[in-house]
Amino acid sequence: MQQLPLDSLRAFISVYELQSFTAAGQQLGRSQPAISLQLQRLEDMLGVRLYARTGGRIQLTPAGAELMDAARAMLNLNDQIIARLTEPELSGRVRLGITSEFASKLLPQVLGQFAQGYPNVALEVTSALSKQLIGKADDFDVIIALTEHGGKDAAQLVNPVQWLELRQEPLVWVGNQDSHLLPSPLPLVLAPDGCIYRRRALRALRQAGIASRITYTNTDFSGLTAAIESGLGITVLAQSTVPAHLERLQRVADNVVLPDLGDVGVMLSTRAAENSAAQQLGQFILERI
Repeated sequence: MQQLPLDSLRAFISVYELQSFTAAGQQLGRSQPAISLQLQRLEDMLGVRLYARTGGRIQLTPAGAELMDAARAMLNLNDQIIARLTEPELSGRVRLGITSEFASKLLPQVLGQFAQGYPNVALEVTSALSKQLIGKADDFDVIIALTEHGGKDAAQLVNPVQWLELRQEPLVWVGNQDSHLLPSPLPLVLAPDGCIYRRRALRALRQAGIASRITYTNTDFSGLTAAIESGLGITVLAQSTVPAHLERLQRVADNVVLPDLGDVGVMLSTRAAENSAAQQLGQFILERI
């Protein structure tokens, strides 16, 4: 009887969520060729293609979309069993501060798995700009925030010894299917002052000599993506948080090439050493992101 290999399913999910075989390998502690080989063997075993590249993005085929839901359910059950049988029962409250796009895109499955594995832990999640989260670090047990230069910025963070860099995340331009037709000055949909993405976008456009104007401002990730869907402009997002219904952009009207935006650091802080539930959540996130 054939059995689906859980490590291949984890690689399958990671490649899609991170939009990169290399990043998935880094997350899972494997080389990029090893990840590619795992996925090839999984496709050969199932007799279907799981991925298709469209517009520079890794998209799921119909078979891949069907497998994705089942793979997440299988890994979720696997992780729950391990948590319940091999780790002591946890209880208490954990206050998690996280930037809104990561809360919306990357963490639903992770937090869901944690909540099911540790049902006696109460999670209180707050979404805000990284600057606000770092400025109120004492209000949280665990924080996921962004910094301009990742670990190089650690000295500027509150209690830097307890900050870890989860990964470097590329920033990309994002719009809807008609955004390549946008006129000059380029309309922008951005978060308020203090947002790294906003600062990076305006600086890159200014250095590239591309005229722009801010047409819409919102702190909420869903509000920003709704504005983009409505054609109010384009924005900047971390590559792994781009919604499937939006597109990564490289050019806009009159064949204007959009400037490179570089990377940001995704940082994790677990401040409350005396809070075992917070420590467990921090480790849970670290292993999955």
